[in-house]
This record gives sequence, structure tokens and C-alpha cells, in this order.
Amino acid sequence: MNVIDFAVHCLEDTRKHTLAQVEDLTDSEMMFQPRPDVNHALWLLGHIATSENGLILRWCAGESELPGEYMKAFFMGTTPKSDPSLYPTKDEILEVLAGLHTRAIDVVAGLSAEALDERPIGYEEMNPEAQELFWCKGACIWHHATHEAGHASQITTLRRLLGKRYRV
Repeated sequence: MNVIDFAVHCLEDTRKHTLAQVEDLTDSEMMFQPRPDVNHALWLLGHIATSENGLILRWCAGESELPGEYMKAFFMGTTPKSDPSLYPTKDEILEVLAGLHTRAIDVVAGLSAEALDERPIGYEEMNPEAQELFWCKGACIWHHATHEAGHASQITTLRRLLGKRYRV
């Protein structure tokens, strides 16, 4: 397996895990928060979309396919709200995620191994902390895969608190 195939596999495997965790959650379960300051599964899905859009589409390809309201609702540092009317529905977010993911996989699959070492598009405009974390396109791709996996694990914890089993 070459490095590009490995990157695609990591992204695909992580997304499969994320989707398995929300597949059987009802709309009300998607909004479950054990405490007001804990992210609910709906917010986590929207946040994963902002991550994939930014880290892979924007910084690796100079594109964006994210609906404008997603940044306001789901970007890092936003506080999840308990009112479902403030968010797109689960099905709407899953549709956006599917489209973003298809395009992200196309972007990654189209990169050369050498391109993984290139600076991300817009690197010069990043703050120093982001430059350190996202120093090359490969780091952006890797960070998205691990970032999404971490949030999928949070959804797994929410599932367990709801009395549901872990899903493979």
C-alpha cells in the first residue's frame, strides 16, 4: 500500500466508524447532552464537516463546499445549543458530510506522495499555532482523520450514556 492509499484508507475507515455511531440514533438522541457544556452528537457531526472542509478541501485543494451557516454553528469554539431548531437536521448534516467526504477523498487520492510535504494553501495566513500543527498537507490529512476519530469516540460515549451499545 502506498502512502496515498493509506491516507484514503484512514479517512474512509474513520468515516465508516463515525457513521456507525449515529446510524441508529433518533433525532432526540442526537441532541443528548449529559451536561450543557458537553457536545451533542448533532454538533459533533457538523463540526466534523467543518474540519474536513477546512483541513482537506481548503488547505489541500483551495476549495470549500461547506454551507455558510456551518461555520457559525459548528466551528471550533462554538457552544452547542440544546435547541434542535438552531441546527440542520441529522439527515441534512449526513448529506453534507457525504458530499464533503466524496470530494475530500478525490482530493487526497489525486495528490502525489510528494504533495503531502507541501505547505497547505493559505499557510502564510495561519496563526503560528496552526502553522506548527498544519505544517504540510499530509499533516492536515492526518489531523482530520485523528480529529474525526476522537469525535466519533465522543459519540460512542454518548451512546453508552443513552444505554446503547458500541457499534463497529
